[in-house]
Amino acid sequence: MVCVLVVGLLDACQNPVENVELKFKDPLAVAVQVKYTIPAGLTPDKLTVKIAGPDAEKIVTTLNTKKFKLTSDGKLFLCLSPSTTASSTAPIRFNIVTLADELVDNIQEIKLENTTPRNLTIPLLSNKNNAEPAQESFKSSDNGTVQTAATVQTKAEPNVTQATVTVPQGSEVKDVAGQPVGGDLTVTADPINNSSTTKAVSELPGNGIINASTPAGGFLGNQQVLSVAGGAHITVYNDDYQLAKTFSKPIRISFALSSQMMNPTLGRNIQPGDVIPLFSFDEVANKWTREEPGKVQRATNGSLEYVADISHLSLWVAAFTEEVCADGPTFKFVSNYPDRSPAYRVEAIDQDGNIVVRAGNPLTFSTAINNGSSVRLTNLKKGLRIRLRLYDNASKAYVSPEIDACANSEVSFDLKAVPYTPLPPTAPDSRREVTIFFNFKCGPNGVNPDKLPFKVLYAQYRAAGSQDDWQDLPTLAFPSLSAKVMIQLNKAYDLRAGSIPDRLDIEINNYTVTSTSWPINFTTEESKQYCNP
Repeated sequence: MVCVLVVGLLDACQNPVENVELKFKDPLAVAVQVKYTIPAGLTPDKLTVKIAGPDAEKIVTTLNTKKFKLTSDGKLFLCLSPSTTASSTAPIRFNIVTLADELVDNIQEIKLENTTPRNLTIPLLSNKNNAEPAQESFKSSDNGTVQTAATVQTKAEPNVTQATVTVPQGSEVKDVAGQPVGGDLTVTADPINNSSTTKAVSELPGNGIINASTPAGGFLGNQQVLSVAGGAHITVYNDDYQLAKTFSKPIRISFALSSQMMNPTLGRNIQPGDVIPLFSFDEVANKWTREEPGKVQRATNGSLEYVADISHLSLWVAAFTEEVCADGPTFKFVSNYPDRSPAYRVEAIDQDGNIVVRAGNPLTFSTAINNGSSVRLTNLKKGLRIRLRLYDNASKAYVSPEIDACANSEVSFDLKAVPYTPLPPTAPDSRREVTIFFNFKCGPNGVNPDKLPFKVLYAQYRAAGSQDDWQDLPTLAFPSLSAKVMIQLNKAYDLRAGSIPDRLDIEINNYTVTSTSWPINFTTEESKQYCNP
């Protein structure tokens, strides 16, 4: 239903917007809200959004159309079509496809299992500077059978493992719903930068801490990555952006290896026959799985390579790991700071005084030491005894008592000897809490909600005339139709609002806020049609 509301907003001294025709349409509930991170030089209107995958036909815009597009501030709102409900027993699966000539194609897999709105951020990558994954085209029949084998190999880069992926002829390709993926296919391989453990884990979910399960679902305990032999995010999709998930014949993956790579389990360089654990990460389920491992072997050119067979597509990582403790100690600070403590440099050290390394990164950080505050350390190697070493502004060190790295207990860290140098008092917040509200003049009879063209309004604001990012307000919901925001008084703002989150058609520009009330007033005549008799 479309409703029309003609509003004469505010009086002349309040920057009125007069005789504005506002159209509202009842929107659908938002199921997924996406905020895009867009490379510089590219604007949201240049992006093309498509919906693909098993349940693509059940995904619509807020106005129940298929015209998907981003808002001016880079957001996308997706809804389930009327009468469609997601549940754990009947999940809704689809792919958000985002395209532009200047971008690497982005295919984001989504699975909805309840009615809770999903919020996610999708970073988009420019296809310049060799950022595009390696890819190769091949064909499958209508029933998803691969016609000819396809091999894709990532670019050779210094100190980064080169990955090779081979899809065998005759394999039956299916999507996550078990439907065949037929037609012209593309296989892509996007490698992990494993030039160092630190760089590798920065690209992995969990930053090098893998809470892995077995394929049968048994939990293995948290693992920390010691070194990465190779890794790649592998996708296969057709021209309709239907993503492949499983293959009836195994896909062969291989990672070129340096003969100088250490096998930390055996304390020597890797050799043919060495087994390196293999993990997959399901981005939709947010779950690591330890898979059937591959082995080191001699390649045809005499170099070493790691080879494994896989039956489904995900992020795949071959890495040496060791089990760590999910629990860990808490260090509680005893200091002269009731508040306003500056941040101090802190190191976690082992029983020999060496800085603890966790998943390839030295465990160092900065923290305030207000009296009674604390820090907790987790995912540390079993068998360690650790302490904290803190440095004051003169680089003098203070060391805590020692405790077992797996102890789920608290230890006091006495820092009363640290010189008291509090931060300057925080400058007073000159902002005020301002209430923005729609004000209908209905007298004691009040507003009839059934007559309103909206029950909820979405709104954003920013400094008047600026190109600042729009700031979201809390929704203005009936009966109050108001929202509170902290802003500067005697400053001009632009406001936009609407009953649909991606169509904010009410615009109030250059309004100077002079008090803690920001009313959007309706005259008695304008209010009449929305009032109770």
